[in-house]
Amino acid sequence: MSEFSITKNNNAKIEAEVKGIDGSHTLDIFTPSEGSREPTRRLNNLNGIAEDQKLKHALPAEIQLAISEWANQLKDMPWKLKRRAIKRFSGSFADNFLAIMPHLNDEEYESLVVLGLTCLLEELDTEGPISNIDQAKCYIESEHEYHQSIGQSFLITNSKEKNSLH
Repeated sequence: MSEFSITKNNNAKIEAEVKGIDGSHTLDIFTPSEGSREPTRRLNNLNGIAEDQKLKHALPAEIQLAISEWANQLKDMPWKLKRRAIKRFSGSFADNFLAIMPHLNDEEYESLVVLGLTCLLEELDTEGPISNIDQAKCYIESEHEYHQSIGQSFLITNSKEKNSLH
């Protein structure tokens, strides 16, 4: 389980620190924009997921190629459509394994669904800021704690903005 903490300093900057199995990540969620009193959302994703931590590399070359092809088709779509397509891909990914190994139990099947989603997200992750709720929700479903933490940070930031009085 990861540790998640949020702190706010005097410069209206909110920092989220996540410590988990795959390392420690610090995210700048809010920083004041130049010439304005309004905060600008910004995520500092410099930590990303290292190449050797990507789950895709544990899969056969044919499956890696299929994941890359799906990612290439999805990369320019809006996240609302991407999220739906990623869910379809991850279900199909698990179904293909189930066809080969019909003895899989429900837990193993669900693990394969998450693996398919995570591998596709690894390909789609530009290490840029999360731009909307659909992207954040997709990242939360990933196996990687890093993806989960930046997705949670985005949702926390947005829920506080909607509930604050101006």
